[in-house]
Amino acid sequence: MKIVFQKAVPEDAPILTETRRRVWDATYRGIYPDEMIDDYDYPSHSARDAARISDPNNVVWLVMDGSDCVGYLYVGPCGYGPYKDFDFCLNSLYFLPPYQHRGLGRQAFVLVTEECRRRGNDKFFCGCNAHNLNARAYYEHMGGVLGAQSVGHENQAEDQVYYEFSLNPAPPI
Repeated sequence: MKIVFQKAVPEDAPILTETRRRVWDATYRGIYPDEMIDDYDYPSHSARDAARISDPNNVVWLVMDGSDCVGYLYVGPCGYGPYKDFDFCLNSLYFLPPYQHRGLGRQAFVLVTEECRRRGNDKFFCGCNAHNLNARAYYEHMGGVLGAQSVGHENQAEDQVYYEFSLNPAPPI
């Protein structure tokens, strides 16, 4: 099948919510406390996803393989607090494991950088769980410069690192 990135609409919130649950299970099992994944709150996440999709400051894409959502990303103002003087944030970028290392991350980065430029920004950042080594390697490969770090928490889900990206020059897509 051909994999496509499609902009989400509010009715897609349940699809995004279920995909996030699947991604969390694959990505964060062993990093996040099991109960955080096992007791995943669908109604709460779905309401947040619908609000996020409906917010005109955000752009949410679903990554579709036929009728199956295999990843997602969204960009806009930082969803988890201000960071330095950055106005634009890659808030989430995830693919299910069978869809990683297939060039989809590069395609996602094209969307991110195009949206960043469309909004008149020449830089953006993203946060990443400090223990998600695959994501960290990806962001570094894409030209991210490690910025602030907040690590050493008792709950590893709280350990975050931040990557900064400049569009001048363009990241190595």
